[in-house]
Amino acid sequence: MTSRQKQSRKTELKIVRTALSLMKEKGYENVSIREICDAAGISTGAFYHHFKSKEEMIKIGFGSYDEYLAGVLETYENPDPLEFLRFVLLNQTEYVMNETGCLTAELYRALLSSNDRYAIGKFRLYYRVVAKYVALCLREGKFTAPLSADYLTELLIRIIRGDIIDWCLHEYSYDLMEFARKDLDVVFAGICGGTK
Repeated sequence: MTSRQKQSRKTELKIVRTALSLMKEKGYENVSIREICDAAGISTGAFYHHFKSKEEMIKIGFGSYDEYLAGVLETYENPDPLEFLRFVLLNQTEYVMNETGCLTAELYRALLSSNDRYAIGKFRLYYRVVAKYVALCLREGKFTAPLSADYLTELLIRIIRGDIIDWCLHEYSYDLMEFARKDLDVVFAGICGGTK
C-alpha cells in the first residue's frame, strides 16, 4: 500500500468510526451525511470521494474488523491452533457487538441490499486466518470429523454469522458472547471427536 492509499484508508476508517458513534447515539436513520462530515471534520465532497452513499459507508464497518484483526494478531501468543481459532471467531463476534452494537442489523441490511460481497469474501484477512487455523487443526489431528478444511472454515464462519444475525433478530436482547461461546463449544466438541 502506498502512503497515499494508507492515508485514504485512514480517512475512510475515521469517517466510519465517526458515523458509527453518531448512529449508536441517534440511530441510523437520524444521522445525515452532513452530520457525519461535520463530526469527522471533513467536507461532503471528501465523504463522496470515499463512499457513494451512507449505505456503502456502513458496509465498510465489516471491513474495519480485518484491520483491527491485523493488529490483534501481532500480540496474540497462544500457539495452540484450536485455541487460536476459538479466539479469532469470538474476537470477531466481540468486535461486532462492541463496535457496531445495535447498528449490526443496519450493516446486514446494507449488505443484503447490494451486490457487494465483501463480507463473505475469501480474500478477507478474517477468512484467511480462520482457514489457516482450521487447516492446522486438521493437520495436527485436533479435528477428527471427516470434513474438508474448506467446509469446516465455512461452517465456523456461518455459525458466528448466524449467531450475530439471531442476536439482531432478538433486538440485541441477550449476551451474544455467551451464546457464541456455547455454540462454538458444541461444534468443536463434535468436530474434535467429543473433546475440546
